[in-house]
Amino acid sequence: MNRAVLGLFFIFCAVSALSAQSVEMVDAVTPLEQEQGELAINLANSLAKEKRYVEATQAYKEFLRIFPQNLRRREARENLARIYEKRQRYDLAIRQYEAQYRELGVSPLALLYHLESARLYEVTGDEQSAVAIYKEINRLDPASDAAAKARLRIEAINLLQKAGESTIRSGASNQEQSAGAATVPSAMAPSN
Repeated sequence: MNRAVLGLFFIFCAVSALSAQSVEMVDAVTPLEQEQGELAINLANSLAKEKRYVEATQAYKEFLRIFPQNLRRREARENLARIYEKRQRYDLAIRQYEAQYRELGVSPLALLYHLESARLYEVTGDEQSAVAIYKEINRLDPASDAAAKARLRIEAINLLQKAGESTIRSGASNQEQSAGAATVPSAMAPSN
């Protein structure tokens, strides 16, 4: 696909948006709007498969903007989050996962999206935000798969923090020992 196809897509989306404005008062999605949405997300998915991430990102954003009621908006947000993660734009990926969490309310699937946000906070080194989400998941539905995974991650973070502290302590005592060894008079040092 070339830029002309992408340009046609945006013109198509603009026309769709204009037609959608006249029907804004109706909550139901018309068959035509559903078909237009299908074409739009299929284009975005094709661009993503071709690893044309900049264009795919634009297409997903336009899809979400123009077709907010489309049944495949969850798919668009997931794919958008994955692209952001591949491009190491973790903050933007977190926004997509959190939007999914808010849209779905407290449900097993929503908690899994929340769990993904926490995982990305860990990737960025923001363990405090990750642990806060893990604790929230555990509080909301302690029996869920997401809560079980959250508890494991909290334990792992705690172990890593303890290991880091002991490494710091052992590193400090090693430095003290080597500093002490350096002050040993040369006469007492072993000879070669």
